[in-house]
Amino acid sequence: MTKRALIHVENTENLVEFAEFLVSDGWIILSANKTEEILRKQKLPVTRENSLSENNMIKADTYKLIRRIMMSKYHEDDEPYISHPDAEDNNIFIICMNILPSINTSIVSKQFDNQLCPKNYFVTTTLRCSFANYENILILTDPADYKEAMIQIRTGSISKEFRTYLAAKALNLVSAYDAGLSASILQSAKYNEFFMNYMMLPFKRELQLHCGMNAQQSAYLYKSPSEEGSVGNFLKYQGKDLTYTLVNDIAYAWRQINTLFALLKDQLTVKSTNSDGYEFTTQFTPLTGTVFSIAVKFGTILGASQATNVLDSFKQTYTYDTVTTFDAVFACSAVINTEAAEEIVKGNFAAIVAPSFTTEAKTILSKNKKTKLVPSAKVTNIDMEARFINGGLLVQTQDKTLFHQWKVRTKNRPSQVQTDEMVFGMLLAMGARSYSAVLLKQNSICGIAQGCTSEKRAIDGVWYEALKYSERASGLAGGEFGLSKNIDTNNLGEILVCDGIIPFCDTTKKLIDCGVKAILQTGGTISDDEFVDYCNEHGVAMVFTGMTHLSF
Repeated sequence: MTKRALIHVENTENLVEFAEFLVSDGWIILSANKTEEILRKQKLPVTRENSLSENNMIKADTYKLIRRIMMSKYHEDDEPYISHPDAEDNNIFIICMNILPSINTSIVSKQFDNQLCPKNYFVTTTLRCSFANYENILILTDPADYKEAMIQIRTGSISKEFRTYLAAKALNLVSAYDAGLSASILQSAKYNEFFMNYMMLPFKRELQLHCGMNAQQSAYLYKSPSEEGSVGNFLKYQGKDLTYTLVNDIAYAWRQINTLFALLKDQLTVKSTNSDGYEFTTQFTPLTGTVFSIAVKFGTILGASQATNVLDSFKQTYTYDTVTTFDAVFACSAVINTEAAEEIVKGNFAAIVAPSFTTEAKTILSKNKKTKLVPSAKVTNIDMEARFINGGLLVQTQDKTLFHQWKVRTKNRPSQVQTDEMVFGMLLAMGARSYSAVLLKQNSICGIAQGCTSEKRAIDGVWYEALKYSERASGLAGGEFGLSKNIDTNNLGEILVCDGIIPFCDTTKKLIDCGVKAILQTGGTISDDEFVDYCNEHGVAMVFTGMTHLSF
């Protein structure tokens, strides 16, 4: 009786070690293509299996292989490997195959006019048929299982539980591959179908994190097969120092930076209308030479700024609230240099994200052993966001449109400087939990309210936060209700932005009295006209966008 193992893998981890074991145990290895080349280079005996050859994938050899797999039979007696009488000793009792699921709409699009079925599709066909005969065939798709398989093969007692476990993993891989292929077709330009009947995307488990959001929770990091994104930069930590919250904050911070530059890398324009009905085009200044930095903790923005260099951008971000930035994530759009690193290291950040770090900067920042330096990655092209709900998955397209139009409702039109700062403020409001309001001065946050239950509370919150910032900047001690009586309220902030409407109320009036010169909001309340009149009386420019940017 001959023992045969079919090996054809894309993930070659531990391949040679497993093949060497099989050869030493008297198995005949059947293989083809790159797997065969690897084994032959290691001087291992390999028999060519024609059905695995790429040019034979739709020919009769494939069906013969499937028949051999389906006919292989295992008997519970002293001779564990016995073929079915009809199989003519062509049995195969080990299938070691894997494939890397992927989503690639561009490649699939080119195949429509030629051949839709990919060249390696026979792998999933073979695995699926092996699953149907899993009681007789040991199906290995994960290199992590080779070691246990060798132990059970060596002892001659492969448990039913182990066979079932491996068969289920094989089916899981087949499902992931098929899901990736179908998504590639449906999401391609030809069909543009993002909301499929069955939402199945082949995310692969990469590593276990130290813990979830709380110590009693477990967490894993899964990776999209088509987009590297930030996940690849996390793998070097092996999960031992990463928590669910930290990974989420790193991804969130870098997404904010990339969103801004994606919108303003080139000249952005929006159709606009003056208060007198005159139509024009508002142009926003491209961000060439601008450094954007942001501090984030628990998905909350702790500070953000734009400047002409890394050091100034960091200082303006960090000084907004130096206390709460402990163990936060700091992200910067430019390379961290020595001068900036000497200041950043004082902040005790949990992680620092940037395109790269100079050698000197790495040396300085490594003094804090708890701080993780994460090279930034290209943001993925996945245009959806989702969250689990009870019994389902809630999916929507990402909010990527900043403005459809601008309606300047006041006599004064925002200056170019104010216009650019309003865009920056809206980006921050769009990324913050709703309702949110942002107060800016010289392209830096001087007040931000997030996660409020109403727009009115967001405006009240940003007023309070602006007072606290002024208090901290002046070195004053907090008094009654946490505020000093000697706070300087002159020029608290210049630009006020909200992700929804801004109600006309006493707090709004106080903000205008304390320096606000331009307001950007959705508009559409019964008090709009009264609000516009008040702005005109105080020389404030106000723009309505007609669209919200709510998020939570």
